[in-house]
Amino acid sequence: MTEPTRMLPAAARLYGHTLTRLEPAQVLGMAERTARNTVLARLSVDFDGRYDDAVPERLSVATGPLEADLDVLRGELSDSTVRSFQRRSRRAADGEVTFLNGTVQFDSPAHPDWYDHGADGYPLLWSLKLYAFEPLRWAMLGYEDPQDAPDEVVAVFDQWVRDWTDSVDIGRPGYLRSAWTPWAVSLRLQTLARYMAWRTGGSHDGVPEGLTEALAGEIYRNALFLANHVEGDVGGNHLVENGLALLIAGLLFPEADEPWFATGRSILGRTGARQFLPDGGHYERSPMYHAIVTTRFVTACSLLAASDRSAPNWLIAMTKQAVAYLRYLSPPDERLPLYNDAVFGQSLPLTACLGYAGAVGFGADDRPVPSHSPMGGETGYYWLDTDHGQLLVDGGPVGPSNLPGHSHNDMLSVLLWVDGQRVLTDTGVYDYADNERRQYARSVAGHNTVQVGETEPIEIGGKYLMGARTEPTAEYEGADPTLFRGHYETAAAAPASYRHDRTILASDDWWLVRDELRGPDTETEPSVSRLHFHPEVAVTVEDSGTVRATGSDESSALLSVYPLGVSDVRTTTTEYFPEFGVTEERQTLELEAGPESGTTAFGYLLDPSAGGHRAPSCLDADK
Repeated sequence: MTEPTRMLPAAARLYGHTLTRLEPAQVLGMAERTARNTVLARLSVDFDGRYDDAVPERLSVATGPLEADLDVLRGELSDSTVRSFQRRSRRAADGEVTFLNGTVQFDSPAHPDWYDHGADGYPLLWSLKLYAFEPLRWAMLGYEDPQDAPDEVVAVFDQWVRDWTDSVDIGRPGYLRSAWTPWAVSLRLQTLARYMAWRTGGSHDGVPEGLTEALAGEIYRNALFLANHVEGDVGGNHLVENGLALLIAGLLFPEADEPWFATGRSILGRTGARQFLPDGGHYERSPMYHAIVTTRFVTACSLLAASDRSAPNWLIAMTKQAVAYLRYLSPPDERLPLYNDAVFGQSLPLTACLGYAGAVGFGADDRPVPSHSPMGGETGYYWLDTDHGQLLVDGGPVGPSNLPGHSHNDMLSVLLWVDGQRVLTDTGVYDYADNERRQYARSVAGHNTVQVGETEPIEIGGKYLMGARTEPTAEYEGADPTLFRGHYETAAAAPASYRHDRTILASDDWWLVRDELRGPDTETEPSVSRLHFHPEVAVTVEDSGTVRATGSDESSALLSVYPLGVSDVRTTTTEYFPEFGVTEERQTLELEAGPESGTTAFGYLLDPSAGGHRAPSCLDADK
């Protein structure tokens, strides 16, 4: 880093770096949204009235494709998932609404205060989920038919639609940061369209007078708004939501004189070509967002098939690759790996995602060959399997340089499953607020990799900021033994200055992890390799320095860790965020080495064998 740059405050460096990496479309989109949100809202123009006037008095709707898709999707949900949706929808109808594991009790369940609903202490995402009408999604996925749902569930959610239409205006100050945030509009449009199909389609009786018209008018109004507010400024998974929402609007209103279908299909095409990497992984490199985005593409294919429209070849090819990569990422416990911004409970369960894809026509293929090839693996996740478990290593970049929001300092980090049980975990995400937990979840200390001193390999800050990037290089050999080699060197503009090489060898019933660090920082600061254990795993350090990991009952041996070339072995307690708003304590192993005058080399052997083998005496981190 040059001296003038080094002297800048960290916030200035991060904002400067982030802004200079944005693409022109993002900058223009940010400027346009800011102007609309601040300047236009102050004009004496009735924007809400203009949108209302643009909605035709009579609307012809085609709910058949949405009904068919809902049936397919619901059919792939497990009984426990269905019961969960039913329970959550009943509670919401009683006024107890829970998102992000934070609950608000509405005084009047059927008439929520959309602008002052008591969620001020929660992140903005809580309100956006309310604006997206997520409880309606729980009802229609939990109950096959509205007549199967409790009367109060249907009555309350019907009233929510009427209340929203009557009381939530377009153009209020701050509207693009609250009720009319385009991402929330996209999800709202998708949910209301499906709710309309569930509530009023087929032979369902007992639909209240005017409900069909109210739903159709509100969906139409949302589509008009979204078409004018496609999120070029945000990009990423938001554009996929925009594209699918407009595609749904075009299918729902086939006689409308609006190019929604073509626009939505075009957005999905451009976005998919940009965001899906050649191996099928999503470029934000979050397994959670990959599952969400893949599910949206599966829905697009399902709706087109149900509407007797031919899905274009590019859509089928993109979706097939994305589904194959999601299947490749599936761990033994069938729950998402939590790399980068990822938690449980935001996407559909992994088995449901894959079951839905299979039901739509994207069947179970073998793991895609490119991800296990030395020449492939653009996303960068590699599996190293042994007789007793599976290890997943992150050998790819942290995410796109112009979209740092969901990226973590997890380069060369590992996750481990032993006999199907999650043993070494990532940290997950507590929320998207600018706080200590957000910083920890994104920091190198929150991942199973090496930290030099107190520095970050890539500077982080705020909710989403990230400084000068570096990209690892990775080599993978899938023979027996399986070998992974990866390294990265901190960027010249980064505060840290070192190179990290990690080699992982897997054979029979063990993994050997060896780290080398060299550079100015390693000569003055110690290096620490961390292993974060699942909360259900108990860890003890023996006098010899060997580490034993057992199940929560402390009677079932899971793993032995043999530190190599370290000066200190210790355990500490850290936080684990498996879901938004949830924190659990876990044990973390810290292996310290250095500083050294030259190359710092150390590592560990992971041995999960039931026979309790000891580490071979020939193993030496310096060899």
